[in-house]
Amino acid sequence: MAKHDVSPSINEVSRISAGTEVKGSLVSKSDMRIDGNFEGDMVTSGKLVVGEGAVVRGNIICACADIWGNIEGEFCSRDAITLKSTANFTGNLKTNKICIEMGASFCGNCVIITEEEFSKISSGYFEG
Repeated sequence: MAKHDVSPSINEVSRISAGTEVKGSLVSKSDMRIDGNFEGDMVTSGKLVVGEGAVVRGNIICACADIWGNIEGEFCSRDAITLKSTANFTGNLKTNKICIEMGASFCGNCVIITEEEFSKISSGYFEG
């Protein structure tokens, strides 16, 4: 491998810090952490963490997620999503597993999906 070839580390995390507002589309192969505000479409083949003060509105596709903050929109997770005690979720959720802690708010629909169903939903984003 040449010196200029950079291979992403398995522990890399893309981050939207508190006080930051982002609107648009975001596609990443790394884990994501949102502590600010995000509005739009987000796709990651990694884990999504939404911090307590975060506000996320839009369509989300991820491998798995831990939610402490606010989510509004369409959400699809390949594996598990955990709504922590401070989470506020409004919208439609498709996931393989769900955990809702005491104190979390969930308003919407939840459909348990298989790995194959996730592959159909996420096709075009994750190859291989």
